[in-house]
Amino acid sequence: MGGTDCGAYRLGLGIYAIGRLAGAEAAELSAHLRGCPPCRAELAELRAVAELLAHSVRSSGPAHESAGRGPRTGAFGRGVSGACAYGARGSGRSR
Repeated sequence: MGGTDCGAYRLGLGIYAIGRLAGAEAAELSAHLRGCPPCRAELAELRAVAELLAHSVRSSGPAHESAGRGPRTGAFGRGVSGACAYGARGSGRSR
């Protein structure tokens, strides 16, 4: 979308990438993505990172859980860190 400030949308990309953005926010971001190639490209990067992280957690199995930490829950249990919620280049930064 030419000239659109994507900052507000970019904040939700990480959560959207792991399927956890809901309701009106998800619908609004989805509509934005249809017309914004840079945000779609960043979303693709975030999905790839989320998948790699999720795979690394699945690969490590139960031994990883017993390394002095309690059971994993939420986004961390799926191998996704808070960094994904802010995008590969940080909160609100332009390419």
